[in-house]
Amino acid sequence: MFGKKKEPEVEQTSYEIFGGITITKNSAGYEIRWKNPIPSTITVSPKPQIDANIKTSQEGDMIRILSTECKLIITKRQGVTEAKISPLWNVNS
Repeated sequence: MFGKKKEPEVEQTSYEIFGGITITKNSAGYEIRWKNPIPSTITVSPKPQIDANIKTSQEGDMIRILSTECKLIITKRQGVTEAKISPLWNVNS
């Protein structure tokens, strides 16, 4: 029991999103909003990773994900909540 390090707990959740996502920078980090099918919101920090194959537009502190079929992966590790947005379908196939 003593001297054995406990593995950090990692919690990962993924969402398939059809219709777009809005990311807004605020004092707490980055607020991600989407409908799936009900409106959902999560705040993450650092800035979400957005795959190069995802179409976006930016206006000030707001990023709109224009791609209509995305996968949002939320990872919670050691008190930090991170997000990654990628295409729902593999674009190389």
